[in-house]
Parts: sequence; C-alpha cells; structure tokens
Amino acid sequence: MRHYTEDELELFRHKEMSVLGRINCASHLKECPACAKLLAELEENDKLVQEVRNSMESFQSQEATHRKQA
Repeated sequence: MRHYTEDELELFRHKEMSVLGRINCASHLKECPACAKLLAELEENDKLVQEVRNSMESFQSQEATHRKQA
C-alpha cells in the first residue's frame, strides 16, 4: 500500500487536489490508519497555529489600547 506524503495530504485538505485524486485519497484514508493519523496531526497543527495567531492579535490589541490610555 502506497502512503500519502504530507504535501499530498495538504493538497487534499485544502481541496487543491484533482477530483479523482480527492476520491482516491479519501478512500485510502478510510483504510489506512497511518495516513489518517498524519492528516489529523496536520489539522491539529493548523489549530495550534491559529490559536497562537489569535493570542498574538489579542495581545497586540491590548497593547495598543494600553498605549492609547497612557
């Protein structure tokens, strides 16, 4: 069984893969715990990055408000 690479799974996640490629990948993911796990890890990494970005935006907003009040 051929496994999908991180790059290929990124294409799948972002819907940048051909329709046939997406169908094949989705079918493979149902049968392959290793690729499904890698896909879940990539999605979790995106969530963590988004949380950091949101925290930074909140911090910068608070800093700007604090500077205006000072």
